Amino acid sequence: MSQQIPTGESDVAHDAEFPDAIEALRTRRSGHDFDPDAELDDETLESLIRDAALAPSSYNLQPWEFVVVQDDDRLDEVVDLAYGQEHVREAGTAILVVGHTEAKTADRVFDEWEEAGRMDEAAAEQTKAQSVEMYEDERMGRDYAIRNASLAAQNLLLSAHARGLKATPMIGFDQEGIAEFLGLPDDEIPVVLLSVGPSGGEEPERLPRRGVEEILHRESR
Repeated sequence: MSQQIPTGESDVAHDAEFPDAIEALRTRRSGHDFDPDAELDDETLESLIRDAALAPSSYNLQPWEFVVVQDDDRLDEVVDLAYGQEHVREAGTAILVVGHTEAKTADRVFDEWEEAGRMDEAAAEQTKAQSVEMYEDERMGRDYAIRNASLAAQNLLLSAHARGLKATPMIGFDQEGIAEFLGLPDDEIPVVLLSVGPSGGEEPERLPRRGVEEILHRESR
């Protein structure tokens, strides 16, 4: 069945199996207008993290953590570390998406591969060794941390939007400062900071996006 999916600019027909998912993706907005008098309850927060953790990751290592700040005084510190972005405080919840720079979940994950019958013991051990070796390269380990955690952050953004919340991602913050403030271990790095909370109103019209005809390249750049 052909569905009409709103794009914000025009309606385009798609054979969509999950049209609501496409609508959520195309209508999600980042914004700064939060309701400072409303709070994000624990059940919703845990649901957001559960959805974020369904993101794909290399070897299914799930190399991410989510550090939540809701205490008012600590939010003030986060605002300072985010160079004065006041909407962090107004949202009432800040979530730092953290990436692992080492394959420290590998033992557990590859045991699960084996227990599920997806790999035999020899294949699981070989693949685990390969994944651990790739992370041992400092630059590659950092790249993996950023890429995998970014996938989880996007899931969180879409989950918040689907629940009628507003969520805004930020990469402009003091990375070393926030890592120290939140007590991150040496093998974890801050990737994306999100402000999440009930919406305080409509946002301005979406700014123009580059068109498919400009950004789609077939076979080569």
